[in-house]
Amino acid sequence: MKELLVLSGKGGTGKTSLTASFICLAEKAIACDYDVDASNLPILLKPVDPKGHEFSAGLTADLDKDICIDCGLCRDLCRFDAINSKYQISTLSCEGCGFCAEVCPVEAISMSERPSGRWFASMSDQDGKMVPLFYAELRPGEENSGKLVAQVKSSARQKALEEGYSLLISDGSPGIGCPVISSLVEANLVVIVAEPSVSGFHDLKRVRELLALRGVRSILLINKWDLNPEASEAMEKWAQECDIPCAGRLPYSSELAAAVAVGEVPVSRKELRDLILPVWENIAKTLEKQN
Repeated sequence: MKELLVLSGKGGTGKTSLTASFICLAEKAIACDYDVDASNLPILLKPVDPKGHEFSAGLTADLDKDICIDCGLCRDLCRFDAINSKYQISTLSCEGCGFCAEVCPVEAISMSERPSGRWFASMSDQDGKMVPLFYAELRPGEENSGKLVAQVKSSARQKALEEGYSLLISDGSPGIGCPVISSLVEANLVVIVAEPSVSGFHDLKRVRELLALRGVRSILLINKWDLNPEASEAMEKWAQECDIPCAGRLPYSSELAAAVAVGEVPVSRKELRDLILPVWENIAKTLEKQN
């Protein structure tokens, strides 16, 4: 089984619309969205009858007032100031360390799983081709996004093993944070989607630095290259110096923007399919060579 992961250094590069296109162009693949803070792949792939599963990545403290003797020990020792003078526990401040439960002399405090979000398993109907789709939603203010990404990845890989899929195509989060690091586990090739701008070039270099540290191979895709041809040339030259192959360039397309605006996968339109297909074929050939 191989996994193709699509990343970008910044948002708005066209990463998700291209990922959806690659999923539809692939002969048989499982789709994953690892952007658990703002999952957008389902908007384009339109999941059918998604099955939701609760996710917990930590614990929270519960205090039983009927047992509590108001000794103040838990409140005085809590490093996160999660317990107030009325012995009420703030779920926003509680880090789930469990120390208060350990020191309570009457065992009035217990620890329970803290709901952190949900992950979903569904199918996507793409012109009669049913594509398994896995994605998740992290609750606002919750942490442990990397663990939720790992849950999505693990569930998708289990599906692949059970039903004989040999390819996962995954849409990662923009940037180089915790969910991106988690998404790199077992990835065989990363497509870096970059825009030709000063900030786009800077963020491209940051993503490449992370991939080098993790030992993951990458391939560059320059999107909207014609908006800044000089920057596109500089990106390609830099990629060659870093031994990063280039999958190709895609021009700015108002039709692609129009397709995404109405929730369509770009390659559902023939003109866009003809534009993106050669890039996908280059990526697929590079992926075949990866271990």
